[in-house]
Amino acid sequence: MTGTELRKPALVAVAFLVAMVVIAILLAGANPADIVYGIVERALFTRAGLLEALMRTIPLTIMGLGIAIAFKARIFNIGMDGQLIAGSVVAVVAAPLLPANVAGIVLFLGLGFLGGAVWGGIAGGIKARFGGNEIIATIMLNYVAVQMLSWLVRGPLQEKMRIIPRTDAIDQALRLPVLFDGTRIHAGLIVAVLAVVVVALVVMRGRFGYRLAVVGSNDHAAQYAGISPSRMAATVLVISGALAGLAGAVEVAGLYGRLQEGFAPGFGIAAIAVALVARLNPLLVPVSAFGFSLLYSGLGALARNGVVPFPLINIMEGAIILIFLAASIALRRGPGGMRGASANG
Repeated sequence: MTGTELRKPALVAVAFLVAMVVIAILLAGANPADIVYGIVERALFTRAGLLEALMRTIPLTIMGLGIAIAFKARIFNIGMDGQLIAGSVVAVVAAPLLPANVAGIVLFLGLGFLGGAVWGGIAGGIKARFGGNEIIATIMLNYVAVQMLSWLVRGPLQEKMRIIPRTDAIDQALRLPVLFDGTRIHAGLIVAVLAVVVVALVVMRGRFGYRLAVVGSNDHAAQYAGISPSRMAATVLVISGALAGLAGAVEVAGLYGRLQEGFAPGFGIAAIAVALVARLNPLLVPVSAFGFSLLYSGLGALARNGVVPFPLINIMEGAIILIFLAASIALRRGPGGMRGASANG
């Protein structure tokens, strides 16, 4: 299916989703204009809203980079939430063994990176060895990771008090330092910036980026160039999963300080929208991530202030992500499907 053929149904989807959001707001007894004004006012014109958005930008940027790499190779990693959980679990389990200094923080983040890589590598191995569908594999591994986390925080890793399904807090020395007094903006922001620089150099300048582009454009071209599509798929899922695991470790070390049931913040699908809106360009991913974070910040404020109920906020967040996904398809100029995005991103 060509980009032109996709554009019309995508536009219809955008219109339908916008209508559904408006209807849901009206049914909740709210004014759509007030909702929009509240989002803009909270997100753009309050210090708290901007800081909250910046904090949320950190994991979305790191995960968006992982999605950008995967999608450039036409590998659809839908399992970043599971990979985030896997990375954070590995880091937290090993935390008591780490030195209480800067080296310990680096090791903590590195273990998160490794844990996510292993979880992504499982899906990569299924695809490369058995020809399995990575979408199904990563989605199922999401479910496994969520259930694994639930068991761990209710069983072997539960805090000593045995009251709440969560782990004990990691050593304060392993926490990422706060960058600005009076805020929760932590050094994970530096990690995200470094990740953007490294991924941009590798994807846009390096040999690996060339291999991504070749595999993403055509399997036959890849084989002609001596590149194994199956091996590349496994490699891409490992790298993508590693970035998700790194994001998980950053969230634990910078924000939560521990693991708890429901830890996965549902950033995986949002990261897909972030990467697509950024046109799979690593340099644009943080811009896109900040834009989505501003939106989430405004929506969260509306719910906390009682303007709209929390369930409606969840509906709106999901619908808005779908709107951006559909819009990215409608505006795509590539020759078709994700192939076009890969070739031109």
